[in-house]
Amino acid sequence: MPLSTLKTFLQHYLHSDIQRLVVAYSGGVDSHVLLHALVALTDIHQKPIVLVHVHHGLSQFADDWAIHAQQTAEHYGITCIIKKVIVAKTASLESAAREARYQAFQSVLTTGDVLLLAHHQNDQAETLLLRLMRGSGVRGLAAMPAVGVVPFQTLNTPCWRPLLTVNRQMIMHYAQQQGLQWIEDDSNSNTLFNRNYLRHQIIPLLQQRWPSVNQQLADTSLRMREADELLQELAAIDYQQAQLAESTLNIEVLSKLTAARRNNLLRYWIQQLQLPLPDYADLMRVWSEVCLAQPDAEPLLAWRGVEIRRYQRQLFAMPPLISFNTSLEIQWLDKSQPLLLPNGESLSPIQAFTGINATMWQSRQVSIRYRQGGEKIQPIGRHHHHELKKLLQVQGVPTWQRQRIPLLYINQQLAAVLGYWIAHEFAA
Repeated sequence: MPLSTLKTFLQHYLHSDIQRLVVAYSGGVDSHVLLHALVALTDIHQKPIVLVHVHHGLSQFADDWAIHAQQTAEHYGITCIIKKVIVAKTASLESAAREARYQAFQSVLTTGDVLLLAHHQNDQAETLLLRLMRGSGVRGLAAMPAVGVVPFQTLNTPCWRPLLTVNRQMIMHYAQQQGLQWIEDDSNSNTLFNRNYLRHQIIPLLQQRWPSVNQQLADTSLRMREADELLQELAAIDYQQAQLAESTLNIEVLSKLTAARRNNLLRYWIQQLQLPLPDYADLMRVWSEVCLAQPDAEPLLAWRGVEIRRYQRQLFAMPPLISFNTSLEIQWLDKSQPLLLPNGESLSPIQAFTGINATMWQSRQVSIRYRQGGEKIQPIGRHHHHELKKLLQVQGVPTWQRQRIPLLYINQQLAAVLGYWIAHEFAA
């Protein structure tokens, strides 16, 4: 069953752009069966196979497992990569180990790779139950996709789980039939870990009443995935109606949606911006505490990696703004080189001096400052000096951005509000 399932999977998803098949190999029976079947099908896929073993260092047998991985790779005549990681000692060791594992994979993967994981039907059932206990929504209950991308990675490397429809009993039967040698992780019996608790205590109890519980839970995850696809399609339609410039949302459009549809759109919007999703409580607060805040308020809602703000009936989402001392004056001594700003960004000469008369800045003192109040400028095409505060208001620049705009000074005179205006007297 694992061999025929993998063969069908490869025939469906393998394409010419894929250069290497990278197998996440723990040494346990699941990953060993996947590796063995993949080697057996070499004539079909004709791709180099790379074995990646992550050495977590959490077990006294970790070195032995790495040796086993190396010997297995030598036996099959394939490349073996051992990656040692340091797992953060956090409240959730399972989660920390998982993140460290995927970071190790990321360091190995390159363009043209696909990562193969040995998750099977029983793993899918456990994942569904774990996420149900966390109160996950439809997307979370969709559990693991058979075809997706590698988590914690920006390259969008494909991630395949070809054995998701195969149950553990079939995998064990295949391993015994083929006479495979695998290792047993001693931590797999530790029921202090949530997944092990489900595997050894809860699911066997459920099987006494519902023998096919793993199959049923896996089927439920597939139906949740279909439901999530429909919700994504609906959110995309609503996003077209609500999206404004700079990927902000029109609060007036949001107000006309039902609460469920609005929450669906907010999740979709945050995903499009590639920001971490909130929990359900924070999602509800986006509407109640930010969108519905008093008209003169400057609401801010934050969760890990995200800040939500409102300005002029627009909803903004962004990574947390870096605080810095806006009273600093940064001298630009070598104007042929980029200037490092206090917020960590780099300002290039082209960004700063395009449109400014070269004779006005090349041999003069140049510095960068930030708004302190009272600044005035006569932009190109205007006949008078205007308060910078008023110009920014008319331009519709959100309040939190105004103090962060670099102001270019030449010989102590405001020459440009970078990204917005050049002073008339300094124009090229």
